[in-house]
Amino acid sequence: MKYPIGIQTFEEIITGGYQYIDKTDLVYKLVDEGKYYFLSRPRRFGKSLLTTTLEAYFQGKKDLFKGLAMETLEKDWVKYPVFHIDFTGADYTDPTAVYDRMNIYLTAWEKEYGKSDDEISLGDRFYGVVSRAKEQTGKQVVILIDEYDKPLTDTIGVQEVQDKNRAALQGIYGIMKRADQHIRFAFLTGVTRYGKLGIFSAANNPDDISMSKKYSSICGISENELHKYFDIEIKEFAEEENVSKEMMYERLKKKYDGYHFCANSEDIYNPFSLLGALKSRALENKWFATGTPTYLTSILKRNSYDLSKFSSGIDATAETMASFGNGEENMIAALYQSGYLTIKNYDGRRYYSLGFPNEEVEDGFIQCLMNEYSKHNNIEGDYNLRLLRDALEADDVEAFMSQIQLIMGQVPFESNEVKQIEANFRNMIYLMIRFSGFDVFVELPVLGGRIDVFFETDNRVYVIECKRDKSADEALDQIDMKKYAQKVSSKDKPVVKIGANFSSEERNIVEWKVEENKCK
Repeated sequence: MKYPIGIQTFEEIITGGYQYIDKTDLVYKLVDEGKYYFLSRPRRFGKSLLTTTLEAYFQGKKDLFKGLAMETLEKDWVKYPVFHIDFTGADYTDPTAVYDRMNIYLTAWEKEYGKSDDEISLGDRFYGVVSRAKEQTGKQVVILIDEYDKPLTDTIGVQEVQDKNRAALQGIYGIMKRADQHIRFAFLTGVTRYGKLGIFSAANNPDDISMSKKYSSICGISENELHKYFDIEIKEFAEEENVSKEMMYERLKKKYDGYHFCANSEDIYNPFSLLGALKSRALENKWFATGTPTYLTSILKRNSYDLSKFSSGIDATAETMASFGNGEENMIAALYQSGYLTIKNYDGRRYYSLGFPNEEVEDGFIQCLMNEYSKHNNIEGDYNLRLLRDALEADDVEAFMSQIQLIMGQVPFESNEVKQIEANFRNMIYLMIRFSGFDVFVELPVLGGRIDVFFETDNRVYVIECKRDKSADEALDQIDMKKYAQKVSSKDKPVVKIGANFSSEERNIVEWKVEENKCK
């Protein structure tokens, strides 16, 4: 089998003999039922493939669809003028990048359809080629825009350039209202939905199918598709690993499945990671290795967000998940739309519970944040984290606390605000323990208070109370006074109580004391 790793063009996949997951029944339904659409999906999830499938369909390339659902669904195969814009492959922090990219497209289209001297702006030039294409061919046009949001996500934190890019995009996307009578179909796709920035204010607002149950599997690979198209390959993979086929399905599911794009949707696999694993016959972090957008980590740090909430679950409304701009709500939207969080549950009324979709995303995200907070990307940093993990696995409390102190001493605290310092410290504790492979809870609510840090190893239960600019004894006293140990005690594991003092001047733990309660 030929796996289409990194190939995003429908025609190349078909003519090159690569495996194609047939989504053309959904493509036909999309075209048959509407005119203007928007779809948000994480990166490397098949958005470009979907866009080029639409392009081939509207170009009337019937031969490419032989043997697919579309062959029996479509009877007419009309050829339309197609205007396909792809915003990938450029750095839009350059104030001229949007103009330069659009100028390349428009110049090529103007050579084909002509240009009027009074068409100066990007919007006027675009309208000109669209209207002339309709006039010259007698057919309405099709507009396909891939990664429509990249000029905006590239410029998060560069407000002046982002404002300029937004104004340019409004002129371009405004074609959907201005030339409505000339348009047969328009489809925009991207990672984030900038609902509050007025990108579509000058356009006919497209139908946002990002959370539509009908189209939840239009990108990605469903469980049924995995069995239908790859059962033989998974059987061979299992034999190489000396496990049953059922066990290999379970491993793939745990590693790459778990995306839900609406309430009660079927599980969707990340196609880039899944196909990469099947090709290499290794369960690796393929998707995350391609890089995490810097805007995500910068938003997280700027908001002093409690990272431990990712493990316990985050509640959000559909409105929160569908918009992007400034502030904490939009941070949640960015994480959801980018694929780092997915829908885990829905209360049936208003709130969605969000969490990591699978092991690949959780492990990779923790690694990324660990690097970002500690600013370590070197052998020494990795070695220190390994020693921390070894100490926890051995339940060597002194070595564990010493490693925390050592790693914290290397963290560059970029703010002098006490709130920010405490947030960074709390997040670093969470990341270090979680990175070591243990589930950890920060600010765990219990009757009568909140435990600063709580986690379990195979042999111990840990309760950590940390005081700022006080003493380790005071921290231990609070554990006893609030009876935290009794509230989390286990009949088969002793509870280790750790009282620690964090110095705001030194920005590190400067003292700790340890006591252990025996099993019940």
